[in-house]
Amino acid sequence: MKRFFFLAWVISVIVLSVAPLNQAEARKKHKRYSGPPPTHPVLLWSRTLSESNDREQRKVAAFKLSQYSQRIYQDEVVRTLTKCVKDPDVEIKVLCTKAMGHAGKASNAASVRDTLLETYKSDPSLRNTIVRVMVVREDNTPPVHAILLDSLKKTKNDEETMALLKYFETFGDGSHKFAETLVSTYESNEDSKIRRAVVTALAAKAEGQDAAISLFSRCTESHDTPLVLNCLGGLQQQAKKDNRAWTAVEKTILSDDADVLVATLDVINALPQTENGKVSERLLQLIDKIDDEDVIEKAVLSLGVCGDHSQPIVDKLQKLLEEKGSDEGSRVAAALVLGKQADKFPDKPKETLARCAKDEKSQSLRTACQLGLREIESRRSMNAKNAANTATTSVRAVSETKNSKEAKSDDKAESED
Repeated sequence: MKRFFFLAWVISVIVLSVAPLNQAEARKKHKRYSGPPPTHPVLLWSRTLSESNDREQRKVAAFKLSQYSQRIYQDEVVRTLTKCVKDPDVEIKVLCTKAMGHAGKASNAASVRDTLLETYKSDPSLRNTIVRVMVVREDNTPPVHAILLDSLKKTKNDEETMALLKYFETFGDGSHKFAETLVSTYESNEDSKIRRAVVTALAAKAEGQDAAISLFSRCTESHDTPLVLNCLGGLQQQAKKDNRAWTAVEKTILSDDADVLVATLDVINALPQTENGKVSERLLQLIDKIDDEDVIEKAVLSLGVCGDHSQPIVDKLQKLLEEKGSDEGSRVAAALVLGKQADKFPDKPKETLARCAKDEKSQSLRTACQLGLREIESRRSMNAKNAANTATTSVRAVSETKNSKEAKSDDKAESED
């Protein structure tokens, strides 16, 4: 009996010692395998697509693959899709082409790209789909860009043009060839959607080329409000140092369209400070005419960009600052701009700003008034320094002219002797 219990104990010890080893080995084997399970959905769809003779089953499988949003990295599936983009069934090959948007690993991105470009050249029915796939793949490589830009230059199909412009809005390379091709596309199309898409792509990706800025400036005169807004956006992004931007806003600031006015004010506030009497006069009218406080605030800030430091501007800003019932944002803007514009007529503005900095309840407004006061003093000091330098330069010039005349007189006298 004792011998029996001893044997049972030995067997138990052996079993318990071997079990952890088996579990560890199982975990090790499981860890070593990192691929998808044999029943992974994309593998099943891929095999259905490549092996089935039932059109409906193949179409469903292709649709599932086209809607799959994860990276398709399984080589078997990528091979199936690569073959499928040439399928005789148009619906199926379109779905397979869409699925190529997520197909392949980084290591085989070039081969996927080559397949798509080869298909793009050989199968016109898939061109728009392939362009959209390139957007999904974020493929902005030079070969893709060059081929698509050449297609944009040649195509007469509106749908294809729109697909290509969507690509260039994101991946345009900003080159002169890019800008010139898009401008040519604009000029050769009357369709408003295409023109808006061209301007949007140029605004996003051009690099201040003359052709692009010229287009933005011209198209602000259109009667198509959405197009005008896009063109103003292009000027804001591309023409900050170009006088044509001011020529354009001199016209659009006269618009009665609220959206165009707001876009115009945004452009002005993005430009460097440049005195412009026409625009300033219109801004004063808008401040009196418009009830929208946000637009008033933008108009006041615009005076800080293009104001000519005249008495009417100073008076208007001072009046707005003193109106207790006005929106705080407008009053803050008025205090800041008054400091920039009141250097020629500083006495009353200084009193108003000083009183505001001391008595106003709003900390933001008091701070704005303090900054306005500092700005007046800073600009007065700068103007005095510039005036002194100008006077010194004038005296020096007169002296040099006098010395030059005397020297010439002496030379003439010596010559006569």
